[in-house]
Amino acid sequence: MAKVTILLSSVLGLLSPLHVSAKTEYTGDIINGHKVISKLDVSDFPLNSLTKLWLQMPRQVNGQAYHVPVIVAKGKQDGNKFLMNSGLHGDELNGIRVVQRVLHDIDLSKLKGVVVGVPGANVNGMYESSRGFLNKENTGSYVNLNREMPGEPNKGNFGQRYAGHLWSNIYGINNFTAVCDFHTQSSTTTFPNFVYADLTVPYVYRMTELTGADIVKIDLGVTAPGSVEVTFDKKGIPAITYELGNPKVWQKDQIQRGYDYSFRQMADLDMYPKSTDPAVIAEYEDYRRNIYYGNEFLSTEAKVGGFVELYAKVLDYVKKDQIVGTMFDLFGRKVEDFYPRHEGYVLSTGTNPLKSAGDSIVNVIHNSTDPECINGC
Repeated sequence: MAKVTILLSSVLGLLSPLHVSAKTEYTGDIINGHKVISKLDVSDFPLNSLTKLWLQMPRQVNGQAYHVPVIVAKGKQDGNKFLMNSGLHGDELNGIRVVQRVLHDIDLSKLKGVVVGVPGANVNGMYESSRGFLNKENTGSYVNLNREMPGEPNKGNFGQRYAGHLWSNIYGINNFTAVCDFHTQSSTTTFPNFVYADLTVPYVYRMTELTGADIVKIDLGVTAPGSVEVTFDKKGIPAITYELGNPKVWQKDQIQRGYDYSFRQMADLDMYPKSTDPAVIAEYEDYRRNIYYGNEFLSTEAKVGGFVELYAKVLDYVKKDQIVGTMFDLFGRKVEDFYPRHEGYVLSTGTNPLKSAGDSIVNVIHNSTDPECINGC
């Protein structure tokens, strides 16, 4: 793959998130052997400790509260703070396994600083097997929690309050040094190992290198206001959205890449020793050398409904005159052929052949020569 080189000056010592005073608040409840909190302050926890907690969330329609799992790993010395978030969309599951494995395998005697893992932030979405958060009000409506940050815990509909509660009681009050929000593509679509990143934020480019992702979308976040990544970036805390493949599955290869990235990230933050395994190092260097940085993606969409047969898959390089799919009607007659809107790499495709008018057939990423797209379109 071609690679666009982007030079950004970034020094960890220059990262200076605003200090926010907090204190862990316990409700007095215990669920499955773990204490319940209503607010997390990692400074309250002793050095050399691994703590599993439940964060009490707003109460649902039956008066019972949701509870979000939180894991706090604190090393033998103070240091930087790394947040690993996952499952903010309830059908995006690979990242949950990454958080589980990293926090299970981490050696506290080697850790300097604090790692906070949230293995499944959208409890409601997981119950519903849905990307969104389902409000039960009236006939029901879905909220995208990753467009509602920082929100307010006492304002808006139930989903918006839920998002505000996450921000006000975990994400926004612990002065994190760096943040990775793990996602996957949504139901009936596919992704490679892929990152959204605002490269104008110091240290974010380095974070993308550490992922060894197949593709990085250079992105200012204007289409994702209220996302975890964008909200942290705006506060001067470097963050990325790391998309690990496909929804509603645990893909061992994608999970392993997220796992390996997490330990590289901690090492780069001077929180953990670097890997000395030659095979792990060689695999990463091969990935890193081949990262493709693109600044624009455009989707080819269906004009009418029908059945689509695809001729291109994720990471294929396609040209504008190349047929990437064909639509058929119920009798098997060809309705139309589909072409990319520009030359580039296939970033995403659908997995369901049934398509409605306006549905995406393929999404292709490339590097636009438009000066206004230098930091992402």
